Amino acid sequence: MSTDAATLPIIDVAGSHRDIGRAIGETLRDGLRAVAERHRIEVGNTLGWDRAMDVAANLLPFAEREVPHCVEELRGTAEAADIPFETLFSMNALQETRFLAARGGDEDDEGCTSLAVSGPATADGSTLLAHNEDAGTIRQALPYVVRARPSGRPAFVGFAYSGLLLYQGLNDRGIGSVGNALTFNDVRNGTPKLLAYRDVMDATYLEDAIRRTQRADRANGNNHIVANIDGDIYDNEVSAARSALIPGRDMIAHTNHVLDPAMREVEWGDNLNSRMRLHRVETLLECGRGRHTVESLFDVLSDHSNYPRSVCKHADPDINPNVQTVASVVIDLSAGLIHVRAGHPCTANTTTVSLV
Repeated sequence: MSTDAATLPIIDVAGSHRDIGRAIGETLRDGLRAVAERHRIEVGNTLGWDRAMDVAANLLPFAEREVPHCVEELRGTAEAADIPFETLFSMNALQETRFLAARGGDEDDEGCTSLAVSGPATADGSTLLAHNEDAGTIRQALPYVVRARPSGRPAFVGFAYSGLLLYQGLNDRGIGSVGNALTFNDVRNGTPKLLAYRDVMDATYLEDAIRRTQRADRANGNNHIVANIDGDIYDNEVSAARSALIPGRDMIAHTNHVLDPAMREVEWGDNLNSRMRLHRVETLLECGRGRHTVESLFDVLSDHSNYPRSVCKHADPDINPNVQTVASVVIDLSAGLIHVRAGHPCTANTTTVSLV
């Protein structure tokens, strides 16, 4: 492990998926144990621990069949951090557990803003992806970067936090991935959505990446923006049973509501804030067309219009008590770099990690 001045852990590891998980667990043992304990307490107080464990247990066989390598990574993390695997798995299936337990969650628990620009939209023709990770109080931030060389699979570098398989990142086949939460009413027993994030990092070409987000037996939905080093960008809205592929040209943005008309039939929730954030991001992207760089995208992610419920979201005890932006990522596919700001992008330092 190495760290920068802001002490963002950078975990370098090669080997099996279990080896990758063990490196994460060993490096972050104390932090992961604290996060797991908070998760146990908060879930126990809201859903009931036994009920939550029963729901997660029903999801595990689907994950083991569809993405066994992702499950192995979680097992390695749990072993090395000395926390129960069942607890770590339930952390990675929190939204599914809430919805299947018919208890929902705080309206703002899952947010996020994602975007991509390429070719003529950028200053130098590069392909860039960007993401703000907005998290509720149950997702206590423990950010880190993983640079891994899995045996027999593409090498990748990605961002994650709090023991989640949220690999917003890129791999050595020129595939980049970011994404954000959507809410649908067709949630079912199946593979939790966060495992699809991780699985995309194993894709060897762009179509392969898209198909990994559309695997059968999904439990839940999400939005995925995937791109390749050639500048092709796609947005993929996925519910448990449906999907809609939206091609991008040189710019695309997405927040937490669906854009495809057919997908709206299974969408639920209040999405006013999401629509306002998307309008703001699209306006800023258009204003910078032809000049976008890593720094300009961090400027977009740092925007405070409609503060505190802005693109860069800040906690406020009265207006916005349960969620804030915990990290921001800009991925430069052309240069093979991931840039991470752990905390609010408007104030945090930038850590840059190369794929090789």
